[in-house]
Amino acid sequence: MVDYTMPGAYQRSTGTFFTVLQRRAAAHASSAAPPGGRVLDVGCGPGMLVRTLARRRPDLRVDGVDVTPQMVEHARALLARAGLADRTYVVAGDAAALPYPDASFDAVTSTMSFHHWSPLGVAVREVLRVLRPTGTAYLYDVGVAPFDGVRAAVAGAPGWTCERVLVRGIVLPSVLYRGVRLRRVTP
Repeated sequence: MVDYTMPGAYQRSTGTFFTVLQRRAAAHASSAAPPGGRVLDVGCGPGMLVRTLARRRPDLRVDGVDVTPQMVEHARALLARAGLADRTYVVAGDAAALPYPDASFDAVTSTMSFHHWSPLGVAVREVLRVLRPTGTAYLYDVGVAPFDGVRAAVAGAPGWTCERVLVRGIVLPSVLYRGVRLRRVTP
């Protein structure tokens, strides 16, 4: 079992496995954000994806939120060492009560986190709430994660759609991970 209060150990034990997934998440989120946009990583853990996004797109402001205070502290230190503290912000918070105003972000991403969200439907609606009208969310997790719960939450939110996203491995589609894209339905 993973100890989420020990960010360094968590990062060492998951880093290799999550690298491909985080690269895909960074590509999707960075392409969804306009120049000068704002991106949120929900369940940011030790801050690796926040750092990747900030490096990939120097014009973005990248926020991260995690429920574990030790992860938040670790992520802040990681981002400060990387020289990114001026445009990255990591706070403690719960996915079911995101500490941001409505329509704050152009893109939201989450990797390997939503299987922990409780209640899942409330957390998914929070992601939709903090997205700007033209925003897009990308949620990735293991294949056995509750994707049906995500789809059900989006189905209960008028004007939104949930679409499957192919998660590519090095050469072929990943058999371990799945992803979905949440966005407004265009008339």
